[in-house]
Amino acid sequence: MKILVTGATGFIGKSLVPKLQNAGHEVEALSKKDYDLLEQSQCRRLFKEHSPDAVFHLAAKVGGILANKTYPADFIYNNLAMNTYFLEEARKAGVKRLIYTFCGCAYSSSAPNPIKEEELFKGIPDANAMFYSLAKATNHLQVVAYRRQYALDWVSLIPGNAYGPWDNFSDKNSHVIAGQLRRFHFAQENNEKSITVWGSGSPVRDFIYVEDVADSLLVALEKHHQEAPINVSSGIGVSIKDLTDLVQQTVGYEGEVIWDKTKPDGHPVKIFDVTRMKSELGFTPKVTLKEGLEKTYSWFKKNIKDVRL
Repeated sequence: MKILVTGATGFIGKSLVPKLQNAGHEVEALSKKDYDLLEQSQCRRLFKEHSPDAVFHLAAKVGGILANKTYPADFIYNNLAMNTYFLEEARKAGVKRLIYTFCGCAYSSSAPNPIKEEELFKGIPDANAMFYSLAKATNHLQVVAYRRQYALDWVSLIPGNAYGPWDNFSDKNSHVIAGQLRRFHFAQENNEKSITVWGSGSPVRDFIYVEDVADSLLVALEKHHQEAPINVSSGIGVSIKDLTDLVQQTVGYEGEVIWDKTKPDGHPVKIFDVTRMKSELGFTPKVTLKEGLEKTYSWFKKNIKDVRL
């Protein structure tokens, strides 16, 4: 197939594009350098210049808790605008097959664990990433609406807390694993006697290695044709304290870890129900958290000059 990937130079896109190519597809890998998706005319031009058989729409403005709390207007505007324009122009261009991804943070803070897909829109997401979460979830509804009105085979997937190579390792915009690997690495390199970590360490999260996310997207291209979104994650809960211990072991840092309980923890527990992932996609992630951390840290050290710091 001729497949167009937006956000192709981003975190998940970097892993997905080579997998699509290895599967024999012709891939048009696009990034923000090619088109400004915040301009509807640019989205229209994109589809005039490309005629894909299928689209993976991965482009988004993403970031961790600090970035979301600091720039809420940027997160809601950028994600609502780019996705609305892009999906509308894809519809006008006659794109029949599209796979959209949004985030597990779109679920309500009160959703029971493990969180089933049916819990979507049953409450407000956690305040720390509410504006980003609601923007991305709203565009999932756009995917659903276009399916119903125009009979398009457009679907959505909800990856859990993804991590791995090409993640954002910056001090202000990283997610927890990338941020911790970066900080422990430089603490060790600078012989720091202690490192301070946000929160209490009690929250529980469900992590998935980015290569597994990319594999699930490849499977979804063939098997996912339903309106309801599908969670893609490990289905295994890990406390931030246990994660931090694993990161510390992976890096080999021997200093003291200090927990700053004045900083926000975020949602207490978030584990995803992956029943539909296993039954409908026939997919199970292969990479354990320990193995994924080792792979990510090895990649980080080899590519430190090129990563987003």
